[in-house]
Amino acid sequence: MDQEKKETRNAVIPALLLTSLPWLVYAVSGLPALHLQDCGLHPREVERLGGILMLPFLHEGVDHLISNTPSLFLLIFGLFLFYRKTAWTILLSLYLVSGLLTWFMGRPGSVHIGASGLAYALAAFHFTGGILKKVPRQMAFALLVAFLYGGFVWAFFPTLYRDTGISWEGHLSGLMTGILFAFYFRRTGPAPPVYPALEEEDEAEKEEDAWWRLPEKEPEDN
Repeated sequence: MDQEKKETRNAVIPALLLTSLPWLVYAVSGLPALHLQDCGLHPREVERLGGILMLPFLHEGVDHLISNTPSLFLLIFGLFLFYRKTAWTILLSLYLVSGLLTWFMGRPGSVHIGASGLAYALAAFHFTGGILKKVPRQMAFALLVAFLYGGFVWAFFPTLYRDTGISWEGHLSGLMTGILFAFYFRRTGPAPPVYPALEEEDEAEKEEDAWWRLPEKEPEDN
């Protein structure tokens, strides 16, 4: 029980810190000297590639922040709970690659802000990873993600967002990135459970087929 509490605490702390960063950026974004409102992602403009780094931290308003914060917290919490040793590597990979894909796919002249693309990447990563790894806790978390954020599948239908201010390119980029890295990191994190009965059968088969077991001689007829 103490180990579970420690793992939960170690996952909650980075989730809280990371989800508080967009709020901190929003709090200082109104300062004229910073010009943060001009730092969004500008697709296919090489001189504005830095927008990839700022993309998840910039939001249009408090409502936009409130809509992204709970999902980000839950998804980052799950990442650090199941992938303790590689969580930062996975998060950085999802963050940069989803942003880069949005930069490639976005319409020239548009500006993209918000953490929804990263949230899509995390949701797709958890859902796909839960299916691939077949670890009971991860599968349960994948079902929770599917239940709460099942709408992310609509990213495959970008025409639904074309006449809105929603970045369907960011959603689709995140979805593709999450699936890609779920396959790439499928051998990290907790291992699937080993059932003793099956393990004993495997050992018995190995023992029976061992090279040192010589075949018995057939009796010779006199």
